[in-house]
Parts: sequence; C-alpha cells; structure tokens
Amino acid sequence: MLYLGLGYLGAGIGAGLCLLAAAFGIARLASAALEGTARQPEAGGALRTSMIIPAALIEGLGFFGLVICLLIALNLGLPKSSGTPTESTSVEAHK
Repeated sequence: MLYLGLGYLGAGIGAGLCLLAAAFGIARLASAALEGTARQPEAGGALRTSMIIPAALIEGLGFFGLVICLLIALNLGLPKSSGTPTESTSVEAHK
C-alpha cells in the first residue's frame, strides 16, 4: 500500500515539474521577445510571429508530460490481469 501512495506522489510531482518547466520555457521565450522588441521596435511583428510557434510547441510538450503523469496515476490502482483465461471464461467458451 505504501508503494501505491508513493506512485501517486511521484505522478503528482512529475506533473508539477512538467508544467513548471513548460511555464518557465514560455516565460523565457516571451521575455527574450519583449527585450528584442524594446531594442528594435520595428522588428516587433517578426519577433511576435516567430515566438508563437515555439511557445505552442513548449505548451504541447508540457501538456503531453501532464497527460503521461495522469495516465500513470490513474493506472496505479488497477489490478494486474494475467494472460491466462479464468475458469469462468473457459467454461462459457465451451457452451
């Protein structure tokens, strides 16, 4: 039972780290774009459009990590199924 709790804790920490890293990456990207716009205002439009694609990729990667951590957390408590059929299924198959 302790391992189940530790699994949930690990999945929660993993999800938090994924989203924190994605937020940090987008913040650094936006900071660099704003600094570039402040230094050269006429390049603001080009910087904005070139910032959108990496921001979307970083956000997608963060959500992918979140989904993986949630799948791990939701599958922790499920019982393991063996590959062999049980007696009730083999009896029903012969009817």
